[in-house]
Amino acid sequence: MGAALEADVRTIRTTRGPIRVRDTGGEGPPVLLVHSLLLDGGLYDRLRPLLVARGFRCLVPDLPLGAHAEPMVPGADLSPRGLADLLTEVLDALGLDRVAVVGVDTGGALTQLLMAYHRDRVGRVVLTACDAYEAFPPASLRFLLAPLRPAAGSWLLAQAARWRPVRRLAVSRPLTHAGVPDAMVARWSAPLRDPSIRRDLRAVLRGMSGAVTLAAAEANRDFPRPVLIAWGEDDRLFPRRLGERLATDLPHARLVDLPDCAAFAALDQPELLAELIGEALVA
Repeated sequence: MGAALEADVRTIRTTRGPIRVRDTGGEGPPVLLVHSLLLDGGLYDRLRPLLVARGFRCLVPDLPLGAHAEPMVPGADLSPRGLADLLTEVLDALGLDRVAVVGVDTGGALTQLLMAYHRDRVGRVVLTACDAYEAFPPASLRFLLAPLRPAAGSWLLAQAARWRPVRRLAVSRPLTHAGVPDAMVARWSAPLRDPSIRRDLRAVLRGMSGAVTLAAAEANRDFPRPVLIAWGEDDRLFPRRLGERLATDLPHARLVDLPDCAAFAALDQPELLAELIGEALVA
């Protein structure tokens, strides 16, 4: 298991800016793991070695969603479509034509955009609890994210996150039952002290709209490959009806429930999720 924990970390210079990527390497089927807003690819640290042990090559980019270490080029297109395009640049740099994709939260919305507008780059798909349809972001998070769109709001978040009690609230039970070490939450929040990182975050937030994910859902009604939709039974942030709608609208989709699991299945049920992913990607 020790070797499985290792991942080569490289920085890819894209047209929008630098993207840090964890790449476990190997000859196995490549799997792109797309993370959530205000987090980095460390969200998948518990899941990644389990997938490597099953023979997969894991690719985990740190997207410019607010926890990235280096800012993007000023004026870069960080709209949802722009971020989906950015993921294809990462695949190009890695020399990969098509990958399986796993997405959660905002990363799930970006996965749906890849499915809709870069279909040739996407193999099989796994969506855990995520934005979809008119819920981008979902109603449960809109009141939290809206204050971050002005410069003053994102600055206040950066200052508040210096305090451990605030960081503890950021990973409360609605997000994860298993919890996250405070050191990791501190790492996720530290980049926000950089005004350029906050600029990038605001650009991402401005682009989030249900119109984007509704259009992707319509385009994906004929998505030709299997999609596993894995939803936490105790997810209070992303309504289960979103998963049910996706399972109905995607022609080759199936929905499974994850017990004792909130929004972040990769944290709460990594072993079960790895088993389901392994079955879904090789069936």
